[in-house]
Amino acid sequence: MSQIKTEHLYIEKDSEKYEGKAVIRNTRIPVASIVNHYRSGMSIEEILEGYPSLTPAQLFDSLSYYFDHKEEIDLQLA
Repeated sequence: MSQIKTEHLYIEKDSEKYEGKAVIRNTRIPVASIVNHYRSGMSIEEILEGYPSLTPAQLFDSLSYYFDHKEEIDLQLA
């Protein structure tokens, strides 16, 4: 199978979808987008307001994924 399992419950990577980039499971929201907002100084509450369909757990798992895979996401944001 082309899907790669991660230790992050809310994150998925599938080489056949979204160019293989990490996205929040069952959404089309890339982890890199969440990280970009966070690094620009937005608060967790502001990010959640911008993505009303996300739960806090999904958002925090996105940030956790980033800190576990910083080089991967930083390359996407470069």
